[in-house]
Amino acid sequence: MAAVGSTKISWRLEFEAHTSRVSCLSLGKSSGRLLATGGEDCRVNIWAVSKANCIMSLTGSKSPVECLQLNASEEQVVAGSQSGSIKIWDLEAAKLRTLMGHKANITSLGCHPLSENFLASSSMDTNIKLWDVRRKGYILRYQGHTDAVRSLAFSPDGKWLASASDDCTLWDLGAGKAITEFKAHSGAVNIVKFHPNEYLLASGSADTIKLWDLEKFSMVGSLEGDTSAGRGLSL
Repeated sequence: MAAVGSTKISWRLEFEAHTSRVSCLSLGKSSGRLLATGGEDCRVNIWAVSKANCIMSLTGSKSPVECLQLNASEEQVVAGSQSGSIKIWDLEAAKLRTLMGHKANITSLGCHPLSENFLASSSMDTNIKLWDVRRKGYILRYQGHTDAVRSLAFSPDGKWLASASDDCTLWDLGAGKAITEFKAHSGAVNIVKFHPNEYLLASGSADTIKLWDLEKFSMVGSLEGDTSAGRGLSL
């Protein structure tokens, strides 16, 4: 009998998800079994993990999909496009809504961790906007960046918002104002992530990953070297 741990089991499922380049994906956090993908073919496709057949193909976007998010209940999928529009599909009711307010590519989307009514978006137009998805217009705009905002993230308690641009900025969500700016990166910041359990924030640029203490607002760690453009980060 083989010793416990001596056998490695792995599987791979490869399939064509779109008719052109796949630009983004989101795995459902509730079940871990639902996957949404977005592509340059202007579609959002919904998949059951481990199956190669598309469950649902969502149309309505007239420009390539740049980013997307499944909400916590996996009942809605939100997609940002190159045109600056945001599409919200209700998967149960088969309804589509459109949010307009950005003037350039949507670069990142974030669903509020404690309320499915609130959504944040960032754009190449340098703005961050907070939306109540029950309304048509945004409810807050966060201004201060002078370059494209490439990424955003909600803090686990939903009180703060972090953004990546020419620097890394921490925002008070309700007040709509910057709390502090982290400027230790030598180049543009591409990605930000909050630690799920600690008061820590990570930010990544082309050659550096920084770790920030959110109680003292100071840097507590730095990883130098080629980080492959720093576009993906997980804590």
